[in-house]
Amino acid sequence: MAKTKEIKKRKYWINPHVHCGCDCGTKTEEHEEGCADIEDEYRLIYELPGVKKDNISIKVVKNGLRLNAIRDEHFEFVNEYPFLTEADPDGTVAHYNEGLLVIHVPIIGDDPFKKVESIDIG
Repeated sequence: MAKTKEIKKRKYWINPHVHCGCDCGTKTEEHEEGCADIEDEYRLIYELPGVKKDNISIKVVKNGLRLNAIRDEHFEFVNEYPFLTEADPDGTVAHYNEGLLVIHVPIIGDDPFKKVESIDIG
């Protein structure tokens, strides 16, 4: 009897685009440093081509998020994203449309960098 070769699922580590809703990277009156000035939520945007909505798992805790998105029996997208400030897992909302996943995670903690002076670059 011939042995069948076991095919392992390939995990592909992806990073989200983190966006606060501003004109990303552009200095404006509201956002002195572009997306560094997130006020009330983390907005994580993932590109997941070929993934069906039912094959996406999102787990959120106060200090981070874990994403698993299975495309097929051989390929899975994965990500773990740590939060700098405490987040509200119960208030998290996600939308998925045509391969684009957008996750809104409300921030409930204070930004520890807000009251810290920037370091001069010499």
